[in-house]
Amino acid sequence: MSATPSPDIMAAKAPEPAMLPAASASEAHPADFISMYANFADVFEMPRQVHEWVAVQLVASAMNGKVQIEWGAVTYPLDLWVLLLSGSGQGRNTAADIALSVIDAANVKGLLHKATWGSRAAFYQQTAEHPRGLYVWPELSVALQTLNDPKFAGVKEWMTDRYDNLRVPAPITYRQTGKKSDTPPIVFDEAPRINVLATSSDDWFINNLEQADTMGGFIPRWLPKQVGRSERLIPKPVCPDKELLPVLGERLASIASLSGHANLSEVEQAYERWYSDARPRFEKQPNSGLAMPFFNRLRGEVLKLAAIFEISQSGGLRVTMEALHRAIAAASDAEDTIFRLLKTGMNREGSDVEKMAEKIRSAGASGIYQSELTYAFQHWKSWERNQRLATLVESGRVYRKEQPTRGRTATLYVHQDHYVEYQKVHGEPSP
Repeated sequence: MSATPSPDIMAAKAPEPAMLPAASASEAHPADFISMYANFADVFEMPRQVHEWVAVQLVASAMNGKVQIEWGAVTYPLDLWVLLLSGSGQGRNTAADIALSVIDAANVKGLLHKATWGSRAAFYQQTAEHPRGLYVWPELSVALQTLNDPKFAGVKEWMTDRYDNLRVPAPITYRQTGKKSDTPPIVFDEAPRINVLATSSDDWFINNLEQADTMGGFIPRWLPKQVGRSERLIPKPVCPDKELLPVLGERLASIASLSGHANLSEVEQAYERWYSDARPRFEKQPNSGLAMPFFNRLRGEVLKLAAIFEISQSGGLRVTMEALHRAIAAASDAEDTIFRLLKTGMNREGSDVEKMAEKIRSAGASGIYQSELTYAFQHWKSWERNQRLATLVESGRVYRKEQPTRGRTATLYVHQDHYVEYQKVHGEPSP
């Protein structure tokens, strides 16, 4: 079970969960950049959290390479890879487009990179020429398909190694034949500082994962966040408040001018308490081999988010308890998402098993007949349905019951969460 943030830091469970509390950051700090940006951009049906995370990445990207966190023997830059998981068709491309107007108003050059690489060399060349900035991937699965293409062999591993790495990469050289067509070496003058904001739906994300993505460290570097589905209906989006644009531009320009080290002395003990509580939760996961790489990154991301929230709300580098609480609230949401993804085994088969388990669980103590499951998952082959049902039954997550009917006996499935209630209704003794 994930940590529970204090009531004044995070709103109670609501249909559309808020990363930031409804009335703390925006009222206590009227110039809080993240809240102000979300107010500016939140004119579409997509969840407000999408805009809040865009603002978080704008703050991080504007300072990355100039502001660092010294934490004992470790120095963290503000590398941050955020993955927003939401329903399909929520206009995720729009979230990046609206940020361009704020970046233009701030006149921060090279902050946002929008590029489709035609080759491995093109990626390296762009990174060498523009080593800092924010990449926006509206669909992570498309990026994964590109990075898994043999033409881009080694790029994902190279990018993974750059995360939080302060060393300048070695030059990339190509085979020399003495011809004019030879590709010249690509030389890096500084350590790249790469920020990425990606979005996807659960299905697209899981279905495009390879085992090496998780075990090799690429996916655990991401901070995943389920942003849910907005219930708002906005047939005609209004234009963002133009009066906020120059204010946002000025704030982002001021943030981009900061440099130095974040001071976390005020929050160190509170962070240690969070760390001591959070680590065992990851260690106790059924698949701790997959869980612990996520925790090893999350412990640094909490510190980064605390610095980002402080700079957003006060413009200073001395991190306060309020900023840390906001960071822990965001990490708690990410933890919930991580644990949900871990149930799938981070692969397509595990994801499909979870879909079937959830279908059975949602039927409650009444259970669900096999015929209903067949209809619900008719797009699966019969052997796939039977194999996934067998997995759930053998693992004890689902109980298989035979019920007599007027005709032949029907097969019913009951989820473990509702099995005790099922036994009471049917007068069965507890196991």
